Amino acid sequence: MEEKMSKPGHSFLIVLYNQKLSESAAYRDLSPQLTEIDNLIIYDNSPTVMRDIPVTGMIYLHDPTNGGLATAYNAAVKKTRVMDNQWLTIFDQDTRIPDDFNYHLSLAIASHEKSSVLIPSVKLEDGRKLSPFWIEDALFVHYPAGASKTLAAINSGMTLNLASFPTGKELFDTHYGLDFLDYAFFKQLQRSEKKPTQIDVTLTQSLSLSNFRTMSQSRFESFQLSEARFVNEFYPSFKSKYRLRVSLRLVKQLLKRVQWSKVKVMLRVIGGKN
Repeated sequence: MEEKMSKPGHSFLIVLYNQKLSESAAYRDLSPQLTEIDNLIIYDNSPTVMRDIPVTGMIYLHDPTNGGLATAYNAAVKKTRVMDNQWLTIFDQDTRIPDDFNYHLSLAIASHEKSSVLIPSVKLEDGRKLSPFWIEDALFVHYPAGASKTLAAINSGMTLNLASFPTGKELFDTHYGLDFLDYAFFKQLQRSEKKPTQIDVTLTQSLSLSNFRTMSQSRFESFQLSEARFVNEFYPSFKSKYRLRVSLRLVKQLLKRVQWSKVKVMLRVIGGKN
């Protein structure tokens, strides 16, 4: 059943990984905006504690096992519910947040208090649009005209209305601990017949997946195999269309002289061996 909440409190989560708290752009931008009814949760996935400033007025959780984003998000949901706060906003450590974000978010919540998820616009540092996006357009070269699509957003910046979600299960699928966690969340949102609401706020995000050649081998494998797993789970009848997309990616990366180890991962996916 859905949770009943009455308090107006709001929780904000920032997930850290191998970055000092004081160096987090999200923390620096957000902390001056917090009000007396806001709670800040820092979830530190680093091997050693990255807390280098006083933590008065915030909840600091350190997980040296680095259980992934899904684990961090689910822990923040649990903490938010324990505090009887209705709303939770999630940020990556390197998201840039405008000075008036919390003010405009409060207005959006007042206008869309029944919405399950509020999503801002997110752009890259070079000005290109990153989020929101249509999942099907991101995965397939040709998606049937007229077929329904799934509106999604990156995790950073989205706000959850916890009162609209059941308490008996975790919100975030730990099978997608890092990559495609956002895709899986919004597909599940669609399946539960809920829709995200776009709000008139723009954030800026750096993107570690923008260059496959400079990406570490383990990070690339996580991305490519998580994408293939997502398609197998949610779009089994579109596997051939997806493999065409990966084939085109392969050609593009060969022209860029991407490492052979990464080519082999893409060939594995194209061959259905994932």
